Amino acid sequence: MVPLEVSSDERRAWQRLTDEEQAALTACGHVRTWQPGEILAMQGSPASSMFVIQRGWAKITATNYRGDNAPLAARGPGEIVGELAPISGLPRTATIQAIDEVRALVIPGARLRGVLQRRPRISEELLRTAAIRLQQSDRMRLESGGSDFTQRLAAVLLELALQYDPDWQARTSVDLNVTQDDLASYARVSRSTLIRGLDELKRRQVVGTARHRVTILRPAALRDLAAGTPPTEPP
Repeated sequence: MVPLEVSSDERRAWQRLTDEEQAALTACGHVRTWQPGEILAMQGSPASSMFVIQRGWAKITATNYRGDNAPLAARGPGEIVGELAPISGLPRTATIQAIDEVRALVIPGARLRGVLQRRPRISEELLRTAAIRLQQSDRMRLESGGSDFTQRLAAVLLELALQYDPDWQARTSVDLNVTQDDLASYARVSRSTLIRGLDELKRRQVVGTARHRVTILRPAALRDLAAGTPPTEPP
């Protein structure tokens, strides 16, 4: 199913907090910068901190028991990441890696738990964020399982667009900072199959591609393809 609108609840988590709640979290953290490719947090490591991305983009990936590494999501400015592990006290289940230069507020787990005890509404918003992301993950798995690959790819791109811009209303173009290898993993296909699918979407002038970037040029046409409806031809 292709989402028709973006719920206000899907706005980035930091933006849903009040000024007082943001100030409380900021006061117990510090700001750090990572260069492209650097690791903010490693899968399996102790859950020492939560991160609030202020600038740049981070990729969330996980490795299964067979050693296969796959992207799970991309998070940008205003997103809170790595929030569940400090609360649960369990090792991290995913790796957070900088795509470009990332600046983030780092909040140590012990201080985070103290703030959550004093301000339970922040806990509610973190829980809401986790629920939204679980729904996104479920939709991604659902959309990547269809038999028509052009339709599957269109649906996966729409879901990624909502990750990159939660306020996106599918009326304007949007850039996705994603490599072809990662996009192939999202869509559960080989890289060669992905390239053929992207070539078809480019032929229809629905998307454009550059190094580590896919641009959705005609959102309405991409939505039609994702729904299995022939899109209108470009003017």
